[in-house]
Amino acid sequence: MQTREYLENYWLLFLDFLKLFGDLNYYGVPLPLLANFYQYLDGNVKKELNSPTFKQHLTQKSLPAAQTQPEFEQWLGKLKAPSSPRSLPGKILLYFDYLRFSPSSYRYFDPAETVILARWKKDNYHGIPAHNIKEYTPEVALDLAVLKDQVEKRFQAFASHFVFGTQFFYDTFMARLPLMVDGLAAINRYLDQHAVRCVIVGTTEDLNARILTLVAANRGIPSLCLQHGVLGGDEAYIPAFATSVGVFGYYEKDWYLRMGMPEERIVISGHPRFDDIFTQPHMPKTEFQEKYGLDPGKTTVFFATQPNFPSLWDQLLHILTGKSHLQIVIKPHPLESSKGRNQEFMKVYEKYAASYPSVKLITDRNLNINDFLANADVVVTNLSTASIETMLFDKPLLLLTDVHFAFFDKLSDYVFSDPARLAAQIDSEAKVRELQQKSLPARKDYMQYAYPQQLSGPLLLEFVRNLIGN
Repeated sequence: MQTREYLENYWLLFLDFLKLFGDLNYYGVPLPLLANFYQYLDGNVKKELNSPTFKQHLTQKSLPAAQTQPEFEQWLGKLKAPSSPRSLPGKILLYFDYLRFSPSSYRYFDPAETVILARWKKDNYHGIPAHNIKEYTPEVALDLAVLKDQVEKRFQAFASHFVFGTQFFYDTFMARLPLMVDGLAAINRYLDQHAVRCVIVGTTEDLNARILTLVAANRGIPSLCLQHGVLGGDEAYIPAFATSVGVFGYYEKDWYLRMGMPEERIVISGHPRFDDIFTQPHMPKTEFQEKYGLDPGKTTVFFATQPNFPSLWDQLLHILTGKSHLQIVIKPHPLESSKGRNQEFMKVYEKYAASYPSVKLITDRNLNINDFLANADVVVTNLSTASIETMLFDKPLLLLTDVHFAFFDKLSDYVFSDPARLAAQIDSEAKVRELQQKSLPARKDYMQYAYPQQLSGPLLLEFVRNLIGN
């Protein structure tokens, strides 16, 4: 997690970028607003952001947390047309990328009143009409050439800037400029041709999703950005670009309020994909055990890993594989198992799966994680939404991390940086039973704070109806 010094300097630097480059726009949208800004900073700059002396490079020297969103609103507000949803015709637009709906999530939406916008070509998706954004991209070569010239000259004017003058910053911006231009042109063309009364996205880190919320605002169309993962990197969530944000629980709501987000723009909606825990059938235990070669007489420990802390996972596996009452099922994160990725993580898991019959490594990315959570006796994870899902299944949760994450402060008895201390929680059958009984009240109390609603879909639909005036 980043320090307060880092974050203050980061957002002040982003604001400086807007001040110095914000007049460069396309379809009226300042191009700097389209930057996932942290991706434009090289390792040296990110290191310097932790230092108080970095402020010598900044126009503004301080930024109280509560002023962060309001400062960006000075730019975002210029784009917003008055919203009069009661007079807006059209459909609810779901932008597919990062929405992370399960198939059953789409059943909450009326196909006659909904459309999906995606980067793939299909006539419909789970019964809802679908459009391919690529089919709406006009010829933009001349516009891009003009913008490139303008941007080049601006970078030349700030060639001596400590950050904006770096080759990395310049190369990153210029590489993404064509994507910005294509996205702005395509989405404006799409909204010219299709009546839309509300936009729902899964993140505004995705370029097209961010463009959708900004162009929609410019047309008086409200938008909602759902929370697609745990709030782990503050830079990814502020500034908030959508009209409203749908969050998991009070942790995120309180955080947004501290960052200066108006309360009326925050809704505790949860996420519809978690509804499947309560509304969809899961693989029966005997079938699950047969499919993955598990011993019905052993305690099943499910590892929902993330692409971090390989040495901690290695140490934990070394200890637990010596426990005859345990069997371990490892489901790596897609970023760990994807081809071309850093194989450091997979090598750890493969080593133990090859050496111990009690360790099962699952690499099929199309499997439903709910089947694993439903049939696990204990779950071990770290900074993952699997933690929320585990507790919705009412299963014992243990967290392995050497980074402090405030989201889990209320579960501190079950957070470990030492693999040996975590392993001690389940080093006998009696310990497992004790964990299952002892952790139950803590989990229930925590979920009232972290994820207070059971079903998200009905809450989400009610909020959207209010947003569009139905």
